[in-house]
Amino acid sequence: MKHRHLIFGILILALAGACSSGKAHLLRPTKTLDPDMANIPEPKSLEENQIWDIVDMTFFYQVGKALDLNWVGHKLGRGLGISKGRLADNVNKMDEVPNSSWYTARHYHHPMSIAALKRGPNLDGGPDLGGKWTIIRGKFEGGTPGFTIRDRRGDSYIIKFDALGYQEMGSSAEVISTKILHAAGYFVPQNTIEFIHPDSLLIAETVKYVEGGVKRPMTREDLKHMLANTPRRKDGSVRVLASKYVDGKPVGVWEYRGRRPDDPNDRVDHQHRRELRGLRTISAWLNDADRRAANTLAVYTKDPVSGNQYIKHYIIDMGSTLGSNNIIPHAPKYGNEYLFDPRTIAHQYLTLGFRPKAWEFETGHLNPQFPSVGYFEGEIFEPGDWYPTYANPAFEFCNDIDAFWGAKIVMSFSDEAIRAIVEEARMSNPAAAEHLIETLIRRRDKIGRHWFSRINPVDRFRFEADSNLIRFDDLALLAGFAATEETRYEVSFCYDGKEFAKEKIEGGPKIVLTEALTGMMERFAAQQTRKGETARIFTLRLKTWRGSQAVPTATTLHFWFDGPLSRILGIERDM
Repeated sequence: MKHRHLIFGILILALAGACSSGKAHLLRPTKTLDPDMANIPEPKSLEENQIWDIVDMTFFYQVGKALDLNWVGHKLGRGLGISKGRLADNVNKMDEVPNSSWYTARHYHHPMSIAALKRGPNLDGGPDLGGKWTIIRGKFEGGTPGFTIRDRRGDSYIIKFDALGYQEMGSSAEVISTKILHAAGYFVPQNTIEFIHPDSLLIAETVKYVEGGVKRPMTREDLKHMLANTPRRKDGSVRVLASKYVDGKPVGVWEYRGRRPDDPNDRVDHQHRRELRGLRTISAWLNDADRRAANTLAVYTKDPVSGNQYIKHYIIDMGSTLGSNNIIPHAPKYGNEYLFDPRTIAHQYLTLGFRPKAWEFETGHLNPQFPSVGYFEGEIFEPGDWYPTYANPAFEFCNDIDAFWGAKIVMSFSDEAIRAIVEEARMSNPAAAEHLIETLIRRRDKIGRHWFSRINPVDRFRFEADSNLIRFDDLALLAGFAATEETRYEVSFCYDGKEFAKEKIEGGPKIVLTEALTGMMERFAAQQTRKGETARIFTLRLKTWRGSQAVPTATTLHFWFDGPLSRILGIERDM
């Protein structure tokens, strides 16, 4: 039996390292758009229960996993190294995510200008400050009171105030993270920092104020009481976050697992969507520890071009990112383990508590150096060990390739871009803003170094026009994590699954198809005319070396070779 297992393992390794043969489907156009925006009937609004969501994901979901043999087998296989995890279901042949009602390719694929990054999802400059704002409904109890206003243009905004003692913390986190998530490719609301004077607020007659459990019409005295502890500027104005209502009709939240039964466009289980799995890496960067179903929004919207009405999927409520936990600073536990985490509980029992957690004795959140930032650090942070506060099914299915996809998006934000985005938070303390910028940069670089050393960080393959040259980007070189002089590449060329040449490449990320290589490829193609168009499909397998150390995984590239008509057909990454 032992010998049988050994033979099986050798076969698996041999197949993993072999060149894949070209397939006819590679000649089809690359899918860059998911047609999940077809016209559908208006769905019913799904009721949200935040308490149940917390209880379900904290306890029942955790227990359910232990009783699910499929899940146990999946985790056991990954733990033993037999399986690297299930691949995402919605990637195209270039190993990318098509644009859809969930995601659209932005900054990494189409670099945005500094002005565009600063603007983010904003279609206008925020609420009209030239006239009165009318309060049309409100939330006047709890830690973060707020209300909904309608400006002179008729646009509606949710107005939020920062918590007492932590002015600027929640609002800054919301604005910064919103702009980053927009540039990353997600759909988010328009959030801006505004300064309003209480005298510019009107109260609609329909607004009710709750006092002692009894509703009554809201008065200006109620408004004055609500703003009593809010710091004023010299002109009497107060700082607020204005979050604009998105276009369309909200129809509840969306989950990080399963599908929505009343949406015919929803054809991929959410936990197997690359953009939701890879969001884990981006959330780790921002310490978006509260990324769960309660902070999502499904909106029945109308496409201005086609006229189709469909569900668009938004990420909302970024007030618990960076150093903010909305009304208080993040605790060190947030981002390091689940609120209830069987993994760490078992570890503590097995070690009898003698191996303390890296963050266990951290107290920086109790008296943060910058209350306007909260607790946001880059020293303890470990990209591969980041966890949200509550279990997220899509995050749990995130494999190394999904995480790498998120990492290359994170690394696309330059120091200049990060600085420009943080400026949009309009923080009053330059030292606090600088600390936030430096921590974002430090966490970004940790993410890049971690995932670019696990997955071969080569991407953006392209044929150079009218030449037999394949160029690509080595993301580790671009980030400055490695030097060109210490980097080399090994390339195996294959046809019909059989290797016919090997090349060693130095001097930078480019593959020269020499006359000897092109001659062999032309002969192969000529001998296989019976295969028609597929006769010109070739494969190369690229491995990257840094000095004497190889990056653990390789990348396979399928390409069509026909002189100046040559083109890339597909990319596959090892895990």
